[in-house]
Amino acid sequence: MTISARLCSGRTAFEVTTNIKMDLIRVSRVIETKIATKHILLVNYMGVEISMYPSGRMIIKAGSREESLDIAKKLLAELGLDEKL
Repeated sequence: MTISARLCSGRTAFEVTTNIKMDLIRVSRVIETKIATKHILLVNYMGVEISMYPSGRMIIKAGSREESLDIAKKLLAELGLDEKL
């Protein structure tokens, strides 16, 4: 599994990177979204704001690195994308 997280430069969120590509339009059909385009998907998942990108990168406004990784793994599992990690 390839997934990592680091504190964003603004120090208000964590950047989570994965080794999968995401079809954001397909993803938007599976989970409730705030904004859905082929370039960015904005969701509120488990009470946390997440920006998702086709490259597999996510910006997660969580309180800690560990929490951001946990949220990302749960989200990917719900989307059925965790097998690709």
